[in-house]
Amino acid sequence: MKFLEKIRRYIKISEVAPISRRYFIMNAFDGATTILGIVIGAYAAGITNEFWVIWSGLGVSLAMGLSGFAGAYMTEEAEREKKLNALEKSMLIELKDSVIGKASRFASLWAGIVDGVSPALTALVCLTPFFLSSHGFFSINFAIPLSVAMALTTMFLLGVFLGKISNRNMLFHGAKMLFVGLIITFIFLVLKITQ
Repeated sequence: MKFLEKIRRYIKISEVAPISRRYFIMNAFDGATTILGIVIGAYAAGITNEFWVIWSGLGVSLAMGLSGFAGAYMTEEAEREKKLNALEKSMLIELKDSVIGKASRFASLWAGIVDGVSPALTALVCLTPFFLSSHGFFSINFAIPLSVAMALTTMFLLGVFLGKISNRNMLFHGAKMLFVGLIITFIFLVLKITQ
């Protein structure tokens, strides 16, 4: 409990919650979009082996997760270090070991974790039909449309969430996110037809 209280306190002091929401939505959307591209691309290429999709998806998930963590962590660390240095100069004291300094370091780590986990998690969710297909629950021909539907649903729900936090029309925001996924799907299907 003490650990969770400390985390809550650091989140409040560092004001990292809004940044975390942005990172989560932006990168979860990237994860869903990327897997949608892999799945539709595999369908357009006529791939009939779910392991190709699984390993491609896992490779991309790992790369997005590590890239997201490292990029967000280093960016936040640099920004927060700059702010902390400015605050130290104005107050004429060192704040590195203060609660502000600790909250600042925590915020960088927290932002990195959120940025890294969100695309990988979304990608894994969208790959679930292929894991099930590889264990004989259903065919790859069913896994493909199910995965596409999951990716598009994820995009729509992320848009709805954006609408909710901005106090705007949730369905409209959901539809905007969904539209991007539908464009990707349409492009690959046109490519498949013109082969």
